[in-house]
Amino acid sequence: MFKKTLFLLAVILMAGMLVVSCAPDDPVVDEEPEEAISEKHGGVLRTATYAPGNTDPAFFGTVPDEHIGRQWGEFLVFIDEGNEPDPDRSLAESWEVDEEARVWTFNLREGILFHDGKELTSRDVQFTFDRLRDPDVGAATVTTYANINEISTPDDYTVVFELEDSNVDFLFDIFDYHAIIVDADNDNFATNLNGTGPFMVESYSPEDRIVLTRNPDYWMNDADGNQLPYLDGLEIIFLSESSAQIEALRGGQIDYLIYLPTEFIPLLEEDPGIEVYQTPSNTSYVLRMRSDEGPASDVRVRQALKAGTDRSAILDGAIDGYGTVARDTPIGPAYGDFYLDVPELERDVEKAVELLEEAGYGDGLDITITTQESSPVPAIATIWKEQMAEIGVNVDIQLVPSDVYYSPEGWLEVPFGITDWGARSYPQPYLDLAYVCDGQWNESHWCDPELDELAAAAAREMDHDERVRLYHEIQEIFIERGPIIIPFFINNLWGASSDLKGLNPPITLGTAMDLRVVYFER
Repeated sequence: MFKKTLFLLAVILMAGMLVVSCAPDDPVVDEEPEEAISEKHGGVLRTATYAPGNTDPAFFGTVPDEHIGRQWGEFLVFIDEGNEPDPDRSLAESWEVDEEARVWTFNLREGILFHDGKELTSRDVQFTFDRLRDPDVGAATVTTYANINEISTPDDYTVVFELEDSNVDFLFDIFDYHAIIVDADNDNFATNLNGTGPFMVESYSPEDRIVLTRNPDYWMNDADGNQLPYLDGLEIIFLSESSAQIEALRGGQIDYLIYLPTEFIPLLEEDPGIEVYQTPSNTSYVLRMRSDEGPASDVRVRQALKAGTDRSAILDGAIDGYGTVARDTPIGPAYGDFYLDVPELERDVEKAVELLEEAGYGDGLDITITTQESSPVPAIATIWKEQMAEIGVNVDIQLVPSDVYYSPEGWLEVPFGITDWGARSYPQPYLDLAYVCDGQWNESHWCDPELDELAAAAAREMDHDERVRLYHEIQEIFIERGPIIIPFFINNLWGASSDLKGLNPPITLGTAMDLRVVYFER
């Protein structure tokens, strides 16, 4: 036995000598070492959502549009889960601003590549924002970026924004979901989804699904030096029914869902194979009244409908309490001290009836409210209809598909409607888009000069305490005479397979879950 062992050792030593003797004098070193791979790498994340309405970031208008865009595209500045700017996850590695918050200078990372291999430069950033603020392009962000006087590029990795007025919230503005940085040489933004993001589009079937694969040249690493993303890819399946999405999650056909319908939460929480994640948000369902014509042009009618509304009952009945009762203003508690924390608005049927009589509707009022078919909107409309009947208002509910509701002749024109408004990183966009006189999405056709003046002042104000005061005054106007009833702010709700790890739910923005760091537990 001892001799056999000596013989084997001799053979191994001889083989080793042969390998050394055959090796070249100068060892070959790979010019580009292989990326670091950890045990977290691998797997394709399957999820489901409604079919997107648009794939061009400038014209994103729905949750699926934004959710898909965040996977193949990136932002100049990334806002983190706590609603703070994060330079480690931004295309800009650093930035500076002058004392007046009017000149913002961004320094880009070098070596970041678009999916087609072209390097990202300041020219692409300038092109992106020039396009978003160009009235001829017609993006929804023209108002958002109207304060930009000039964008300049001193070199390939420096971008300077010069603003007309001070804007301390500019970092949040450039995280607007339309502001994915696009390739300046792209000639078709609707079909060529060429971004710098962690996943690349492999195939897209508008009626079926979009398949994305891991970007092998992605620039970001984790804390241990392992290249991100961990996942090999994403498969986003288009399912129009919420119940079908839930059943796919429970049945293991998909691994992850955003914006869970609240009626399914108890069922999912009982499933040992599924985790439910929840954070507060500023997402709301706005019951809005057209105020330039018809009965709601009379402030007493608006006040009557507000007085006749039981918001807590709608919160409990429509979404099983998974949210926070609102105060009929677009600024919710997710915005900290910007929120006007006043007592809940109590229902007063007697006052509502008196106001209607004063407005000339003592014999009753008939109105038609147009709503989307998607949950929880029909439930909100049904409960509100029952409440309105008690004050002498007959509500006819007209249910339409979401794409019909958001058509040009839909949500911006109907006399009464229920519109879902997603969360923004800070309050000002709601005012600028929907509630100042010339707001691009002023669906209520409301024009209140005092509110316009306060909104403009809040946008320019650099002192935090003064901004708090301005936003509080604005909310008082909404409560007193505004054209909207907001029953609640719904919580962000996600569902995921229990073996999917690394999920870090953000506050306010339900679509902004960072899937770069998500992985399957092996």
